[in-house]
Amino acid sequence: MRRNILFILLGLFIVAGLAPARIAAPAFPLENGAVVQKSLLELYRPTHINIDGKLAEAGKDHVTQHTRSVVALSGIQKIKASPATDANAELTYATHLQDSGWQSEVEEGAISGGMASAIEAIQVRLTHLAEAGSISYRTYRQDSGWSGYAKNGEIAGTTGAGEAIESVQFKLTGALAAQYNLYYRVQTSRFGWLDWALNGETAGTDGFRYPIEGVEIVLMNKEQAFAGKREQSFIKRTDPVLSYGSYLTGSGWQDPVLNPSQSGSPDSSQSLEGLQAKLDFQPYPGSISYRAATSESGWLEWTQDGLEAGLPGTGQRIERIEMQLTDELAVHYDIYYQVHVPGVGWLDWAKNGETAGTQGYDYEVSAVQMQVVQKDAAAPGNTAVAFMKYVPKPPPVPVAPPVPAYPTGPDWTVQDSIFRTNAGTNYYVGSSYIIISIAYQRVWAYIGNQQIVNAPVITGRPSMPTPKGLFAIQPYKESPSVLIGEDYESPVQYWIPFLGNAYGLHDASWQTQGFGGDLYLYLGSHGCVNTPYYAVQTLYNTYSVGTPVVVY
Repeated sequence: MRRNILFILLGLFIVAGLAPARIAAPAFPLENGAVVQKSLLELYRPTHINIDGKLAEAGKDHVTQHTRSVVALSGIQKIKASPATDANAELTYATHLQDSGWQSEVEEGAISGGMASAIEAIQVRLTHLAEAGSISYRTYRQDSGWSGYAKNGEIAGTTGAGEAIESVQFKLTGALAAQYNLYYRVQTSRFGWLDWALNGETAGTDGFRYPIEGVEIVLMNKEQAFAGKREQSFIKRTDPVLSYGSYLTGSGWQDPVLNPSQSGSPDSSQSLEGLQAKLDFQPYPGSISYRAATSESGWLEWTQDGLEAGLPGTGQRIERIEMQLTDELAVHYDIYYQVHVPGVGWLDWAKNGETAGTQGYDYEVSAVQMQVVQKDAAAPGNTAVAFMKYVPKPPPVPVAPPVPAYPTGPDWTVQDSIFRTNAGTNYYVGSSYIIISIAYQRVWAYIGNQQIVNAPVITGRPSMPTPKGLFAIQPYKESPSVLIGEDYESPVQYWIPFLGNAYGLHDASWQTQGFGGDLYLYLGSHGCVNTPYYAVQTLYNTYSVGTPVVVY
């Protein structure tokens, strides 16, 4: 009997040495545990008690129970009591794909999903637990935020609703969290496999709407070293950061600035000869492209991402620019830009390849300002007049037959200072006057019998017609000026009001299709008379306040 008991006790120590490697041993001195073990075994030597078969079995259980508890405190590996109590925890998981539904469960370390199909939901099971606790997990979507935590075997996410998940978090609870580390990583539609997250950290993306397509989870004892990369398990989108610099005549390249700061010298006589722009940070693939034009060379080649646009150092000064984003950046963002023109001031904002600046006036750009905003968000300012183009004076009118000794038009005459139309209108206009015809979309101006101006115009659109009648130039005449309405603020060089300060003649650089004809039907003004630059300049410099103005 004594020999049988000794073999039983010896077998217990052998089993203790085979405990699972995952079970972490508390840090207590080994010598103390060995001493306690020895004392417990000595307690049941046959010299101390008379053991029959039944008592021997009870004694074995008692020794096993006390030896396990004391050894756990002393640092010796846990003794195997039974398969149900010491087996390693087993982790399995499955994912629900948008295209094909639930996939078969896989064991830890295997990939679930990974087939370029968005994952909608996930289910995780943790079984054969030797420690108290469970596993909790949740999913994230940009539109709805984080879901509530699901636990062991429950579903996190949705199924069949077409709502792909973008991020996940997994964590252990209870004593399991002290015993094990939970590592996991995800594959996204754009970034591929990200690095490993740990114990409740976020894995995935936020702000891109990139769905998760694959998941891998590993459960490890805390004593085990983990060799996976842990640098970037989560990527959150932020707006692009745009930096740009300008080359000034006489000063060279200026230090770069960040949007939406000004680059250049709007308060000096220096002008831009070169321009550089680049994205210091961008959440999506793509580039920033731009080009510049000078009065001597016209448009130069497109360039991008920090390269030089223009002809810096040559003396050729930039008079207009165009900029645009490319690839996926252009899908999610708009780029706005504006230029400062000496003598005119800041023009309005252009965007996404539109022209900003002037053409034909021999003006230069002295400063630029840029801003990247989310697609279809509000513009950073007015966008009405970002570009001004000079319309050249039309060629001389061919020599016509002799005209009457008095001023005459297609349906009017002026005799003895009286303006008369074929329809019977009669106004006293004196010897110096301006005549505007809505029907013929034209302006004439005379001093005596000498014609001063004869030019096409664009009057008010049909819904906002130019008032008819006899008026006079008002004292609000101004150069330059800014026209302000309910939905616009437009700079002009010459403003000649004839009805209060609301209706008048002015230049209109935005009328790029010319003047006259039936353009007023679809490009008409708010009631003013849009006049070619050369004509309104002559009118402004020739006629004083009080000069009669006829609109018929």
